[in-house]
Amino acid sequence: MTDPERCAAEHELFELVRKAGFEGPAWKLLADSLVRHALAVLGPWVRSGWIFAVAEREGMPLRPTAQERLLVETRFAEDFVRETITRALERFRRAARDGDGWDADGAQSLGGYFLGVCVRAFVEHFRRSRRGGDLYRYQPASTVAVVSQDGPELSEVLAAAEDIAGSVVSRLAFRSRLEGLSERDRALAWGKAMGLSAGEIAQLFAFPSVPAVEVRWAGLRSDHDWMTGLDGQEVAE
Repeated sequence: MTDPERCAAEHELFELVRKAGFEGPAWKLLADSLVRHALAVLGPWVRSGWIFAVAEREGMPLRPTAQERLLVETRFAEDFVRETITRALERFRRAARDGDGWDADGAQSLGGYFLGVCVRAFVEHFRRSRRGGDLYRYQPASTVAVVSQDGPELSEVLAAAEDIAGSVVSRLAFRSRLEGLSERDRALAWGKAMGLSAGEIAQLFAFPSVPAVEVRWAGLRSDHDWMTGLDGQEVAE
């Protein structure tokens, strides 16, 4: 597909999604396309550390320490990629609905625009993780690999092109469902999905006791079918 053909296809799809209110099958198709494009690019950027150079070029220098770089590139790479793309997709959708998003008549491609949104989302997530101390709870045993100034190698791009688009879309659906719950029930569902124990949930979210957590969880599972299996437990026959 030539550039003019690609631009025409992007404009047509975006217009269909806009008319549908960024809902339904058209939005799902567009979101899937954006996520797959971002995964193919952002994954290698994060795993090679090139994302920090990109952020600096965009006027958002992070200046990570050697330890921070290593943790992002290895232990937390997948989490950073998923969280970044999830937040970027939410922001893209919100801005598009408000009329402040991608300019279909501009020079920037839709994929290029979304990558820019992803870079900003990565910067914000990194800064949050740094402030919260998440990047300092693991002590690495090795040193940081040297990153090429020309960006990641093609082999890295191919190796990192795993398909986790469904995971990101599922996370967005999960967040949407959480919005319909009370604050405490939302915290409980989130805790179960993250694999926290009943004791940890009780302590973190001020439940009176462990039995209180389990009783409320049983009630939520009974009232909301989508919570079945959320905690990794199979339903008893």
